[in-house]
Amino acid sequence: MKKIEVFLRHCYYSHLQYSSHNRPEWWDKEKVFENFKKTLNKKTTNYTIIYDKHHGERVNTFLKDEQNIYEIDCGKESESFCKTVDYILSKKLNDDTIVYFLEDDYVHRPKWDKVLMDGFTLPVDYVTLYDHGDKYQEMYKDFMTKVLHTELSHWMPTPSTTNTFATKFKTLREDRDIHIQYSTGYEPSFDHGKFLELNGRKRRNLISCIPGYSTHAQKEFLSPCIDWNKYL
Repeated sequence: MKKIEVFLRHCYYSHLQYSSHNRPEWWDKEKVFENFKKTLNKKTTNYTIIYDKHHGERVNTFLKDEQNIYEIDCGKESESFCKTVDYILSKKLNDDTIVYFLEDDYVHRPKWDKVLMDGFTLPVDYVTLYDHGDKYQEMYKDFMTKVLHTELSHWMPTPSTTNTFATKFKTLREDRDIHIQYSTGYEPSFDHGKFLELNGRKRRNLISCIPGYSTHAQKEFLSPCIDWNKYL
Protein backbone atom coordinates (compact mmCIF):
# COMPACT_ATOMS: atom_id res chain seq x y z
CA MET A 1 0.00 0.00 0.00
CA LYS A 2 1.32 3.43 -0.96
CA LYS A 3 1.84 6.08 1.70
CA ILE A 4 0.10 8.87 -0.26
CA GLU A 5 -3.17 8.68 -2.20
CA VAL A 6 -3.77 11.73 -4.39
CA PHE A 7 -7.29 12.59 -5.52
CA LEU A 8 -6.89 15.10 -8.33
CA ARG A 9 -10.06 16.97 -9.23
CA HIS A 10 -10.20 17.91 -12.90
CA CYS A 11 -12.84 19.65 -14.96
CA TYR A 12 -13.04 21.11 -18.43
CA TYR A 13 -12.39 24.84 -18.86
CA SER A 14 -12.78 26.83 -22.04
CA HIS A 15 -10.08 29.30 -23.08
CA LEU A 16 -12.46 32.11 -22.10
CA GLN A 17 -12.63 30.75 -18.56
CA TYR A 18 -8.85 30.46 -18.46
CA SER A 19 -8.42 34.21 -18.97
CA SER A 20 -10.96 35.06 -16.28
CA HIS A 21 -8.83 33.46 -13.56
CA ASN A 22 -5.95 35.99 -13.73
CA ARG A 23 -3.46 33.27 -14.61
CA PRO A 24 0.31 33.75 -14.82
CA GLU A 25 1.82 34.12 -18.29
CA TRP A 26 3.13 30.55 -18.15
CA TRP A 27 -0.26 29.04 -17.32
CA ASP A 28 -1.22 25.98 -19.34
CA LYS A 29 -3.51 23.36 -17.84
CA GLU A 30 -2.00 20.44 -19.72
CA LYS A 31 1.53 21.47 -18.73
CA VAL A 32 0.42 21.70 -15.10
CA PHE A 33 -0.84 18.11 -15.31
CA GLU A 34 2.42 17.01 -16.92
CA ASN A 35 4.29 18.74 -14.09
CA PHE A 36 2.29 16.67 -11.61
CA LYS A 37 3.09 13.40 -13.39
CA LYS A 38 6.74 14.35 -13.86
CA THR A 39 7.19 15.07 -10.15
CA LEU A 40 5.16 12.03 -9.04
CA ASN A 41 7.08 9.37 -7.12
CA LYS A 42 5.36 6.09 -7.98
CA LYS A 43 7.13 4.32 -5.11
CA THR A 44 5.29 6.38 -2.52
CA THR A 45 2.22 7.75 -4.28
CA ASN A 46 -0.87 6.67 -6.20
CA TYR A 47 -3.27 9.06 -7.88
CA THR A 48 -6.90 8.97 -8.92
CA ILE A 49 -8.43 11.61 -11.17
CA ILE A 50 -11.90 12.80 -10.21
CA TYR A 51 -13.22 14.15 -13.50
CA ASP A 52 -16.25 16.43 -13.57
CA LYS A 53 -17.75 15.93 -17.01
CA HIS A 54 -20.46 18.58 -16.60
CA HIS A 55 -18.72 21.12 -18.88
CA GLY A 56 -17.11 18.67 -21.30
CA GLU A 57 -16.46 14.99 -21.85
CA ARG A 58 -13.04 13.64 -20.94
CA VAL A 59 -12.60 12.08 -24.39
CA ASN A 60 -12.14 15.63 -25.75
CA THR A 61 -9.34 16.47 -23.30
CA PHE A 62 -5.70 15.53 -22.70
CA LEU A 63 -6.98 13.12 -20.03
CA LYS A 64 -8.61 10.83 -22.59
CA ASP A 65 -6.00 8.09 -22.20
CA GLU A 66 -5.72 8.23 -18.42
CA GLN A 67 -6.72 5.00 -16.68
CA ASN A 68 -7.51 5.63 -13.03
CA ILE A 69 -10.57 7.88 -13.42
CA TYR A 70 -13.72 8.38 -11.39
CA GLU A 71 -16.26 10.49 -13.30
CA ILE A 72 -18.81 12.77 -11.69
CA ASP A 73 -21.31 15.27 -13.10
CA CYS A 74 -21.50 18.35 -10.89
CA GLY A 75 -20.58 21.61 -12.60
CA LYS A 76 -19.76 23.26 -9.27
CA GLU A 77 -16.56 23.17 -7.22
CA SER A 78 -18.42 22.75 -3.93
CA GLU A 79 -20.49 19.81 -5.13
CA SER A 80 -17.50 18.10 -6.74
CA PHE A 81 -15.54 18.45 -3.49
CA CYS A 82 -18.35 16.80 -1.50
CA LYS A 83 -18.52 13.92 -3.96
CA THR A 84 -14.74 13.55 -3.76
CA VAL A 85 -14.83 13.36 0.05
CA ASP A 86 -17.43 10.61 0.03
CA TYR A 87 -15.71 8.73 -2.78
CA ILE A 88 -12.47 8.69 -0.77
CA LEU A 89 -14.28 7.54 2.36
CA SER A 90 -15.79 4.64 0.40
CA LYS A 91 -12.26 3.30 -0.13
CA LYS A 92 -10.65 0.78 2.21
CA LEU A 93 -7.56 2.80 3.06
CA ASN A 94 -5.31 2.42 6.06
CA ASP A 95 -6.03 4.96 8.81
CA ASP A 96 -2.51 6.39 8.44
CA THR A 97 -2.67 6.78 4.65
CA ILE A 98 -2.04 10.39 3.65
CA VAL A 99 -4.95 11.60 1.54
CA TYR A 100 -3.97 14.52 -0.70
CA PHE A 101 -6.85 16.55 -2.14
CA LEU A 102 -5.48 18.29 -5.23
CA GLU A 103 -7.13 20.78 -7.56
CA ASP A 104 -6.14 20.95 -11.22
CA ASP A 105 -4.30 24.28 -11.13
CA TYR A 106 -1.38 23.54 -8.80
CA VAL A 107 2.29 23.31 -9.80
CA HIS A 108 4.71 21.19 -7.77
CA ARG A 109 8.43 21.11 -7.13
CA PRO A 110 10.26 17.76 -7.30
CA LYS A 111 10.30 15.64 -4.12
CA TRP A 112 7.06 17.14 -2.88
CA ASP A 113 6.01 13.67 -1.70
CA LYS A 114 8.98 13.44 0.67
CA VAL A 115 8.25 16.89 2.08
CA LEU A 116 4.56 16.04 2.50
CA MET A 117 5.37 12.86 4.43
CA ASP A 118 7.96 14.80 6.42
CA GLY A 119 5.29 17.28 7.52
CA PHE A 120 3.31 14.50 9.14
CA THR A 121 6.24 13.63 11.40
CA LEU A 122 5.08 16.65 13.40
CA PRO A 123 2.02 16.39 15.69
CA VAL A 124 -0.32 17.89 13.08
CA ASP A 125 -3.67 17.05 11.51
CA TYR A 126 -3.50 18.89 8.16
CA VAL A 127 -0.60 19.79 5.88
CA THR A 128 -0.39 22.04 2.83
CA LEU A 129 2.54 22.37 0.45
CA TYR A 130 1.23 25.76 -0.67
CA ASP A 131 2.89 28.75 0.98
CA HIS A 132 0.14 31.39 0.92
CA GLY A 133 1.56 34.81 0.14
CA ASP A 134 -1.55 36.45 1.61
CA LYS A 135 -0.80 34.99 5.05
CA TYR A 136 2.21 37.31 5.46
CA GLN A 137 0.03 40.10 6.75
CA GLU A 138 -0.22 41.87 10.09
CA MET A 139 -3.38 39.97 11.05
CA TYR A 140 -1.49 36.65 10.93
CA LYS A 141 1.67 37.77 12.74
CA ASP A 142 1.02 35.45 15.69
CA PHE A 143 1.16 32.44 13.40
CA MET A 144 4.38 33.63 11.75
CA THR A 145 6.26 33.61 15.06
CA LYS A 146 5.76 29.86 15.48
CA VAL A 147 8.00 28.42 12.78
CA LEU A 148 8.77 24.69 13.11
CA HIS A 149 11.25 22.49 11.29
CA THR A 150 11.60 18.89 10.21
CA GLU A 151 14.37 17.09 8.39
CA LEU A 152 13.49 18.53 4.98
CA SER A 153 11.65 21.81 5.52
CA HIS A 154 10.55 24.64 7.75
CA TRP A 155 6.86 24.82 8.53
CA MET A 156 4.53 27.59 9.63
CA PRO A 157 1.21 27.06 11.40
CA THR A 158 -1.43 28.71 9.24
CA PRO A 159 -5.12 29.43 9.89
CA SER A 160 -6.45 28.10 6.59
CA THR A 161 -5.70 26.88 3.12
CA THR A 162 -7.56 26.09 -0.11
CA ASN A 163 -9.26 22.80 -0.93
CA THR A 164 -5.84 21.48 -1.91
CA PHE A 165 -4.54 19.93 1.30
CA ALA A 166 -3.48 16.66 2.90
CA THR A 167 -4.66 14.76 5.94
CA LYS A 168 -4.72 11.20 7.25
CA PHE A 169 -7.60 8.96 6.20
CA LYS A 170 -8.71 8.57 9.83
CA THR A 171 -8.81 12.35 10.31
CA LEU A 172 -10.85 12.83 7.15
CA ARG A 173 -13.38 10.27 8.34
CA GLU A 174 -13.68 12.00 11.72
CA ASP A 175 -13.96 15.49 10.17
CA ARG A 176 -16.18 14.56 7.24
CA ASP A 177 -19.23 16.51 8.39
CA ILE A 178 -17.32 19.79 8.74
CA HIS A 179 -15.82 19.40 5.26
CA ILE A 180 -19.27 18.79 3.81
CA GLN A 181 -20.83 21.63 5.82
CA TYR A 182 -18.52 24.25 4.33
CA SER A 183 -19.12 23.02 0.79
CA THR A 184 -22.90 22.96 1.13
CA GLY A 185 -24.65 26.20 0.24
CA TYR A 186 -21.39 27.82 -0.89
CA GLU A 187 -19.88 28.23 -4.34
CA PRO A 188 -16.99 27.83 -4.29
CA SER A 189 -16.42 26.06 -0.97
CA PHE A 190 -15.80 28.31 2.03
CA ASP A 191 -12.39 26.77 2.74
CA HIS A 192 -11.16 29.59 5.00
CA GLY A 193 -14.15 29.22 7.31
CA LYS A 194 -13.81 25.46 7.29
CA PHE A 195 -10.27 25.42 8.61
CA LEU A 196 -11.10 28.02 11.23
CA GLU A 197 -13.97 25.76 12.33
CA LEU A 198 -11.75 22.67 12.37
CA ASN A 199 -9.30 24.50 14.60
CA GLY A 200 -11.90 26.10 16.85
CA ARG A 201 -14.27 23.17 17.31
CA LYS A 202 -11.93 20.19 17.03
CA ARG A 203 -8.53 21.75 17.76
CA ARG A 204 -7.20 20.53 14.41
CA ASN A 205 -3.95 22.19 13.38
CA LEU A 206 -2.69 23.01 9.90
CA ILE A 207 0.87 23.72 8.74
CA SER A 208 2.38 25.05 5.52
CA CYS A 209 5.93 24.40 4.33
CA ILE A 210 8.11 27.47 3.72
CA PRO A 211 8.98 28.09 1.00
CA GLY A 212 6.25 26.18 -0.78
CA TYR A 213 6.55 22.92 -2.66
CA SER A 214 3.41 23.75 -4.60
CA THR A 215 1.61 26.85 -5.77
CA HIS A 216 -1.88 27.81 -6.79
CA ALA A 217 -1.56 29.02 -10.38
CA GLN A 218 -3.21 32.39 -9.88
CA LYS A 219 -1.04 35.42 -10.47
CA GLU A 220 -1.77 37.26 -7.23
CA PHE A 221 -1.56 34.12 -5.07
CA LEU A 222 1.66 32.41 -6.17
CA SER A 223 3.85 30.87 -3.47
CA PRO A 224 6.68 33.40 -2.93
CA CYS A 225 10.43 32.99 -3.49
CA ILE A 226 10.13 30.37 -6.28
CA ASP A 227 10.36 30.70 -10.06
CA TRP A 228 7.48 28.37 -10.81
CA ASN A 229 7.76 28.72 -14.57
CA LYS A 230 10.94 26.62 -14.63
CA TYR A 231 9.04 23.57 -13.37
CA LEU A 232 6.72 23.44 -16.39
